[in-house]
Formats: sequence, C-alpha cells, structure tokens
Amino acid sequence: MKILFIYTDVSTAIGYTAGIGSLSAFLKREGHEVKLIHVSDELDYPFDLKRINKDIEVYTPGLICFSITTNQWYYSRHIGRNIRKEFNMPIIAGGHHPTSDADNVIEEFWLDMLCLGEGENTLLEVVKRLEGKKEMDGVPNLIHKKNGKVIKELMKAWEHDIDSLPFDDRDIFDYAKIVETRGGWAEVIVTRGCPYACSYCFNQPLIDGYKADLYAENKHNSFSVSKFANRRRSVDSTIRMLKGLREKYNDITAFTFVDDIMAKTGDWFDEFARRYKEEIGLPYACTSQPLYFDEKLAEQLKESGCKVVKMGVEAGDEAIRKKVLNRNISNECLINVFKIAREYGLKPQSFNMIGIPGESVENMMETVRINASMKPYIVWVSTFIPYPGTELYYESIRKGMIDESKWHQVDSYRGASVLKEEYLSALEFKKIRVLFRWLLNENLENDAKEIFHANIQDLSSRSNEQWQNGTVEKIFEERDNEIDQDLRRKNISHYVSKKYINILWGNEYGYDLT
Repeated sequence: MKILFIYTDVSTAIGYTAGIGSLSAFLKREGHEVKLIHVSDELDYPFDLKRINKDIEVYTPGLICFSITTNQWYYSRHIGRNIRKEFNMPIIAGGHHPTSDADNVIEEFWLDMLCLGEGENTLLEVVKRLEGKKEMDGVPNLIHKKNGKVIKELMKAWEHDIDSLPFDDRDIFDYAKIVETRGGWAEVIVTRGCPYACSYCFNQPLIDGYKADLYAENKHNSFSVSKFANRRRSVDSTIRMLKGLREKYNDITAFTFVDDIMAKTGDWFDEFARRYKEEIGLPYACTSQPLYFDEKLAEQLKESGCKVVKMGVEAGDEAIRKKVLNRNISNECLINVFKIAREYGLKPQSFNMIGIPGESVENMMETVRINASMKPYIVWVSTFIPYPGTELYYESIRKGMIDESKWHQVDSYRGASVLKEEYLSALEFKKIRVLFRWLLNENLENDAKEIFHANIQDLSSRSNEQWQNGTVEKIFEERDNEIDQDLRRKNISHYVSKKYINILWGNEYGYDLT
C-alpha cells in the first residue's frame, strides 16, 4: 500500500521527528511504499492547502497519516479538513496530541482513526486490514469510527525490545537539508520512556493510559512502569545506527541525543562512553537529569566527546518546582551539578519555563536569578503550555485558568500564554519573556550590570500600546545588537541570542554565554 505522512513545522524551525522515521522504516520493512509531506517554509513547502491537495491527487495514497503535536494542531486540523472536502481515502492521526486529547480529536469529521501511544504494530495492522477490506475491531491502541459510533480499543501495544525495531527512515525527510540547517548536528534517540512523573509532561498520561487499559483487560496491573520507562537500544545497536548515519550523511559533524534522559551512570553508559569514543569520535550533546549527574558521569561525558549536557531546571522557585511541577530537586542540587559540568569542561544547558500556573512575576525572576547563579553555557526558555492530558492541564481546567480562544496562537515553545488574564497578566508576562536575556545579564553581576539595568528600566516603562503593537520588541532587537557588539569589544561576558548556537535548537530559543 502507498502511505502518506503529513507533518507540519509552521512558524517554527524545521525538525526531524523520530516517530515518523520509525513508523516509515517499520512499514517499508513490510514492503509498503511511504511518502512524507513536510510543511515548512525552510523546506520551500509553505502552508499551501492547494499544493497539498495536488500532491495527494498525484500520489493517490491508500492511507493518510498525520503526526500531530499540540503546538501544530491548529495547522494540522486545517489541512485535514481541507483534504476531507476533496478526498475520501482513510485518515489516521497519531502523536502526542491525539493520544493525550483523544476524545476531542476523534470528534473531527475528517478523521477516521486515532493511534494512541506507540504505533508501529498498530499502524501495520491498520494497513493490513485496509488491504484486506476488514473491520478495525480489536486493533490495539486504535480509536476508530464504525456505523456512526466511536470505538476505543485497548492500549496494550508497545515495543518491549527496541533493538527489534529497524533504524529510523530518514530518507523520507529532506534529511540532508535538515542537517545543513542545524550546522551539521543530527538528532538521535536511543531510549523510550521516562521514569519521572512531572506534572507538565506527556509521559505520565501515556503511562496512565497503558496501565488503565491493561488492568481493564487482565483485572490486575500487568503493566511494568519500570520496564516501559527504561527501554533503550543496546550499545551495539546504538553504535551501528550512528555509524550508518555518519556514512550515509556526509554533512553530519556531531550528534545530539534528544532522549528524555540519555546519560546516567550504569553499565550501559559505561560501555557506550568507551565505544563511542573509539568507534564514532564525533562531538555530541545529550540530556541528563540533575539527580543522576555527578563527577563520574561528568568525566565520562567529557572523555567520550560530549560537548553539551542538557538538564531541566524549569522553575527557579524551589516550592513551585517541587509542589507544582513534581520535580523534587533542590536549588542546591542544581547549582552544584551545573558547577560540576563546567569544571569538567562541559557546556551545560538549562531548560526553563515561565508562565507556570500560580507563578508571580517575582517567581519568574527567581528563574532568571538561579540561571545567573548557575551560569549555564546555554539557557533555553519556553512558555508553559498546559498540554492536554497532563496533570497541570486538568488542574488548569478545574480552576478555569485556560482561555480557549488563545490556543490558535500556540505554534512554538516561546509565544504567548494561553492562561487567562486574571491568572497571568499578558503584559507582565510579555515583559519577562522579551526581556529575559537582559534580566539574565543584569543578574550576572559583572561590569555590564548597569548597562542592562538602564535599558530594562527604559523599555519596561514604555506604554502598553508600544508593548502590544510590537514597537518595544523592535527597539529591543536594535539595541540588543549594539550592546552585544560593545560588550564584545570590552571582553565582558554576556548572554546573546543566536539562531543556531552550535547545537540543535531553534530560533531565539537559546541564550549563548559568550
């Protein structure tokens, strides 16, 4: 069968999605033909509904598959509705958003099916049923429509042995172009699952879905959270995958591991660190977790060629981090592990959110201050988004905190908040969001402090109208470049914004300490 995937990167940097890569490889191994429409201005494929329909008409797929994130749901929905007006072929959607908000998503008239959770075996079975013109009853992880009713099958399909899966199909993407735009960095994932239950993250509702359905089927809890959350390719499989990528794509100069948690001490990483250095030898970046990070791990990372280690801070206020985000990590721990990373010659990166429910302006300033204390090489700051299915989403719904009319504004990780004005002032939030880097620089307590302080005071005092119509942001951009050049001449350390900062993150998402 010919299968068409559709994935959007509208108003955001292009990226590679391992979900589609894995599904395509799985289907191709079984003899099916697969094509991808990757909507992105950077790939010269803009959000053009007529062009999409024309390409569908030419390709004539037997099944259309959408992979959808919450941030891109607005665009995927428009594409799907437009397709359904012109074509009658079956359409299925999967990914984080359909899995976490299934009841609402399946109500869309253009959708026939949803795949919940991991989809390799589910999608293959759907294709087989379509080829045999059979009903979809009993296909695990599937929601489907039948005789005007919505049928939900049990979530019980997940891959226990990651090594049994083929390596991702990157040819379905314009992968050479993606690597080029990333400055030679290639994304890889070697694990599935996460052992933590952060209240803002998709992992916990995914685990809850599997647990509930397996209990419903067996009347006992046969789902092992530990096994599900700690799956990874063997080191041998990982090294073979990396060698294959390096040989196939000559422009790859470094790898970035985007697993939830890749680096932690243990037998797997001991072997990986040794073999990566001996057999791959390229620089790499990876994720870790502050509670796992110690001097032994830092030394292994450094010796094996790691350049950047990425860890979550999320909130500077310790109480919010522990009680709201369910991350039981102290400020002392964070400051210590970032210090260790720097001492071993690594470039630590911090992940942060602002606009968390219950956060005040002062709380957000705590996030500024803890980063100034830790001095990460890179500071990533995003807007809190109450992703459907998460604990904080349901809490926000119960308290009436979400302005439903704002969801269409969510297309990246750094835009406006969807929280109502009475819970988060849009103006005050915008000031923090726009000025975050200057606030960070002001708190570095070096010779640039007064320069940033004066400019922060000036822009903060501008009229509401100037803030709302974008005037202040234009002034910020103009001055920021001037200040940056002046401080470089004076050799004063400060954070700057770069489109791609020598690792794999998008426009304006990271602040690079120079």
